[in-house]
Amino acid sequence: ALPIYLTNISWTPDDKYVIVQVLDRTQKHMKMNMYRADGGSFVRTLLTEDDERFVEPLDPVHFLKGTYSFIYRTDIRDGYRNLYLCDTLGSVRRLTAVDADVAYLGNDGKTVFYTSAEISPVENHLFRIDIKIKDGRKDAVAKARFSKPVRLTTEEGWHDVSLNDDCTLFLDSYSSFTVPGAVRLADGNGKTVRELYQAADPLDGYRHGDALLGTVKSADGKYDNWYRLFLPSDFDPAKKYPVVLYVYGG
Repeated sequence: ALPIYLTNISWTPDDKYVIVQVLDRTQKHMKMNMYRADGGSFVRTLLTEDDERFVEPLDPVHFLKGTYSFIYRTDIRDGYRNLYLCDTLGSVRRLTAVDADVAYLGNDGKTVFYTSAEISPVENHLFRIDIKIKDGRKDAVAKARFSKPVRLTTEEGWHDVSLNDDCTLFLDSYSSFTVPGAVRLADGNGKTVRELYQAADPLDGYRHGDALLGTVKSADGKYDNWYRLFLPSDFDPAKKYPVVLYVYGG
């Protein structure tokens, strides 16, 4: 038999089945298989992913609380890592429709929480989508209704978010070009419950120039490439200065 990889193992809510993402040795083909937990016998393939370059499943599935439908994340179907609502009979329906990678955070059975950089490549924000679904029907996923995404973090910057188990509270740790660091506790609607921490500016007391954030077009004019530009403390726009260029990707 050809070698395979078994990854991202998850259990169904009733603990009767195990869901395993099975990759072939080339990592170009993946089958999401369901097996019986009591003996390991194969039940069915729920979905497949195929890409001639690379299939890279990163996450186990997350069941919508109180249902047999689950959230699955992949970048094979629409170019970015988006979330999909699926069931164990093979239904797959896109939940987040954004041109940015999405990270699943949690759900309470009615609302799914995720973060993404869909506002800007240099910002990361928390969103929620409400789901109305009638579990137990074969067409539950197809007939489910999704609300429009609601943004829950409004402060400019990059937000790292942790949800509590019932999704009623979250910790929001963020920073931006003007905020060195802050932490707040907020409810499931994004309203601040308590400000927990505000970092001091580590550059206070130091002599430094302005820092600028902006974009420059790619050579073909199609894309914005983001940059940070740090000017000398005594910067004179009438003068020429040597430049140190650092590019992470080389």
